[in-house]
Amino acid sequence: MVDAPTRGAWWFGIDVGGTFTDVVGVNRETGETREHKVLTTKPDLEQGVIAALRETGIPIEEVGEIVHGHTSGINAVLSRTGARVALLATAGHRDLLDIGRQDRQFGPEFYDPSWLRPHQARPIVKRQDRYGITERVGWDGTQVLPLDENQIRTAARELREKGIDAVAVCFLNSYITQEHEQRAADIVREEFPEAYVQTSALYPVTKEHERTATVALDAYVGPIVTRYLQRLVEGLDKTGYTGSLWIMTMNGGIGTVTETSKAPVFQLVSGPVGGVNGAVHLARTSNNPNLLTMDVGGTSTDIAVVQNGEPPMTDLWSIENGLTMTMPVLDIHSVGSGAGSIIHIDAVGNLRVGPQSAGSTPGPACYGRGGTQPTLTDACVALGILQPDLFAGGALTLNVDLARQALATVADKLGMGVDELADAAYRLACSDIAGSIRSISTYRGLDVRDFGLLAFGAAGPMVADRVARELGARKVLVPSSPGEFSAFGLLTSDLRVTRARSPLTTLNDHDPHALEAAYAEMERDIIEDLGRQGVSAESVEFERAFFAMYRGQTWDNRLPLQSGTIDSETIETMLRQVHDLYEHRYGFSAEEIPVLVTTLEVTGVSRRPEMASFHASTAETSTDPQRRVALRLAGVEHPDSPVYTRVQLAGGMSVNGPAIIVEAYATTVVNAGSTASVTDTGELLLTLDED
Repeated sequence: MVDAPTRGAWWFGIDVGGTFTDVVGVNRETGETREHKVLTTKPDLEQGVIAALRETGIPIEEVGEIVHGHTSGINAVLSRTGARVALLATAGHRDLLDIGRQDRQFGPEFYDPSWLRPHQARPIVKRQDRYGITERVGWDGTQVLPLDENQIRTAARELREKGIDAVAVCFLNSYITQEHEQRAADIVREEFPEAYVQTSALYPVTKEHERTATVALDAYVGPIVTRYLQRLVEGLDKTGYTGSLWIMTMNGGIGTVTETSKAPVFQLVSGPVGGVNGAVHLARTSNNPNLLTMDVGGTSTDIAVVQNGEPPMTDLWSIENGLTMTMPVLDIHSVGSGAGSIIHIDAVGNLRVGPQSAGSTPGPACYGRGGTQPTLTDACVALGILQPDLFAGGALTLNVDLARQALATVADKLGMGVDELADAAYRLACSDIAGSIRSISTYRGLDVRDFGLLAFGAAGPMVADRVARELGARKVLVPSSPGEFSAFGLLTSDLRVTRARSPLTTLNDHDPHALEAAYAEMERDIIEDLGRQGVSAESVEFERAFFAMYRGQTWDNRLPLQSGTIDSETIETMLRQVHDLYEHRYGFSAEEIPVLVTTLEVTGVSRRPEMASFHASTAETSTDPQRRVALRLAGVEHPDSPVYTRVQLAGGMSVNGPAIIVEAYATTVVNAGSTASVTDTGELLLTLDED
């Protein structure tokens, strides 16, 4: 396997989800496409990846590139099955992970006096495995206390005896100088060479709690992710694969296995990132620059906002309350509502859908694989939305009787009929998803009427019409092959490398030449990194940004640097950007207060060849429905609803709801009052009435 394209015209995007592993292939010479889906193979994810690739029917010698997104890291965090980690922290600060920001997420536990912070209740680093080390670097980078090297050696030997797998080293103010951290890491490697060791050199910026959480999370998932990637490489080698293997990272870019393995934490949700990249590609090619993205899989729903065709970026990303990382990532949020979400009654007797999921094993009851708990998929079978013989391209026939039996176990307890429960669960799941989308759109001052709702993932089109109605949106877009859209999005991704440092300087007084020198040094480092991945220095484009706030505040703001070389005029422009941001976001600016620059950031981008849009075939021309079925939508029975295939609509016809539109790995619901048609660029467009 190599780090640069070799022979083979086929490029494949492979996305491992919690329930399914999706693959999309594009022949770069002929434009031919392939798509496939298999159940995710836990815990050996690479088996499903190789099986999905093989079952496309494309000979391995014709494959030149694979771009891969996976869930091995995030699954380990959510299930707390990661490595056993030790944390070496500055003496007196080993409880930083537990203390966090001392905030509490609003919800059912908000007033519970016995509530524990998530990291206290389910720690990724147990308290007995956290060590306070004598050392101290001041705020200005000067040494206050020297590193106690003997203490490090003693601790490393003890960790080896305890069976620790990975060691996280994160000291106070080490974003300024990493001398103490690097020396501690070297000693640990000398005494404990088999341990995975990570320091805050992976992203050395301010915010002590978030930086510590980032390093600890990397140590927690590092051994698992790197072993998985090693098994994947070995498995592909055995198939005879000689092309490139790229790994998706959370900053929206891809990299080689070697480079991305240096910071595995940046791969935590690499699959959903592919979906947002696909959405950005679609926004730029389909004249739909503003999109609310909704990726509904078997386990969860991932949501994001694309504005003006630009990817949504953030420097703080939370897995759960109090477990927040600081790094540049696509701003993606998740809710535990997916097609495999379990329908149940909570402790106070309310109906709930998720966040628990049946996953791929045993899966929903209707799969006939031993599952007995009802899921959203079972509800959609009972409602007539999912056609048993058309599910997953006919690869799996759903069992209606098993679905209804599972639903009855909850319906009976609530004194409801099976159909009534199925309808209530479907509407509840849609409401949960709509509420999450509202939190990143309406609650941030956006008017959802200015956005299209882009629905993908195998279950996205199944709930999109209803979710859009809950939001007040008027347009739903369903891309071609929505069940594999995230896999396609992987193929649209560029190589990206980000570097950052935190000068913590007052912008008004700072020497512009010093800022320019800092950016230039990071850019040289990026060129070296991309050079190891086969990229020439001449082809690298740089995107500079800075983080700033008024002096005395706690939270900074990320702003793009709008000019090239930094000089005194650039400083004035940066100050104006900060004041304008405050005026726009908060309704005021305070130009009399000095502006503090906390972090400088630069991303190097190597553009990949433009990927054409992934369009469905238009071979079928019949305007007659495939069949007519009984549907129950929003509590209303529709006994004679038509079922169409998507390729029928691709020929230019439109469909009025209520109706069902099926394709290989997705089903789109068209509610009464909605009209479905296909756009010139191949998307299925649902136009909703204004009820």
